[in-house]
Amino acid sequence: GIAKTGSGKTLAFVLPMMRHIKDQPELEQGDGMIGLIMAPTRELVQQIAKEAKHFAKPLGLTVVPVYGGSGVAQQISLLK
Repeated sequence: GIAKTGSGKTLAFVLPMMRHIKDQPELEQGDGMIGLIMAPTRELVQQIAKEAKHFAKPLGLTVVPVYGGSGVAQQISLLK
């Protein structure tokens, strides 16, 4: 079957990833990202990012969705 909307599918992988990120040493200038989530569609990327941001903010983490069809320069800027 297919799990229903709101059943916690996103949190099932986002929360353990955030825990892993918090366990890492502080990033230095120029370091890359620690976590990466890939999704097949822009809509799913936006949905995952929206949910992840709710939990990232209180932890002091940043969520940046990157997908095709949007300005590359702005997305690169957000990643920095």
